[in-house]
Amino acid sequence: MAMLVATSANAQAPDASLSGNFLPAVLAASEPHRESLQALIKGKPGTPFWLRNMVRQPRYVALASKKVDVAGKPMQLFEACEAKRCDDSRVRVLYSADGKRAVLRISDSKLGEKLFGEPSIGELRALGL
Repeated sequence: MAMLVATSANAQAPDASLSGNFLPAVLAASEPHRESLQALIKGKPGTPFWLRNMVRQPRYVALASKKVDVAGKPMQLFEACEAKRCDDSRVRVLYSADGKRAVLRISDSKLGEKLFGEPSIGELRALGL
């Protein structure tokens, strides 16, 4: 019986891997990821429409996440773009391993380049700057 309980608990635990995940699935399953992203973009000027709605309406193209090390700490990097406009509107989101900290970089041909979350120098490098 104890083995059955342990197996069930392990089956429900979130995947600890920071690579190979997709942003829509992570946002749907993880409250810390969802809340930190929403806090970053809520009410911020210069945020593309598709990005403001990415939590509720995942109508964008997302690449699999990559694990990156920033100042010796593992972090998760996501890249996404507006469907049918990937060359014109992109975002890179960098999360702490627990999802409670997020920083992001928006590159949009109409709205310009924006940074949110006060990224450190290491985080800026991970975001491609």
